[in-house]
Amino acid sequence: MATADGATRPNEQGRFVVDLSRFGSPIRLDITGFAEKVRSDKWLLLAACVLIDFIGMASYLVLILGEVTDIMWAPFAGFLLQYLFGSWLVSSLGALEEFLPFTDILPTATLAWAICHLECLRFLRLLLGVQRHTPTIEAIHDD
Repeated sequence: MATADGATRPNEQGRFVVDLSRFGSPIRLDITGFAEKVRSDKWLLLAACVLIDFIGMASYLVLILGEVTDIMWAPFAGFLLQYLFGSWLVSSLGALEEFLPFTDILPTATLAWAICHLECLRFLRLLLGVQRHTPTIEAIHDD
């Protein structure tokens, strides 16, 4: 549950909600609900994967400082890949790819999306343990 000062906390159902009332607006953002919608819609998931890869490749815009930012981005990219695809191998490879210098050109998240959603890559999906997520009952009723 979100506190009055805008902090993010899980409520009784384990959902993360951000309360923006301290900014003068009665807006509460359900982060868990949004993440579930992205994870269960293959086109929103593709957009999220492209964004994850773009952020990882953006380090090339700043020459030497860029590789330092990769060290900070690598754990986030690994966490996002784990949450989106449920494969420890894919998330480990994604974090390693972001951590190692000069490997940011590989679009790991977008490749994971292709492995997840293209039937011709079904053998890789099974080999890597990539999971497809379906909408939950709550997500269907929220629409």
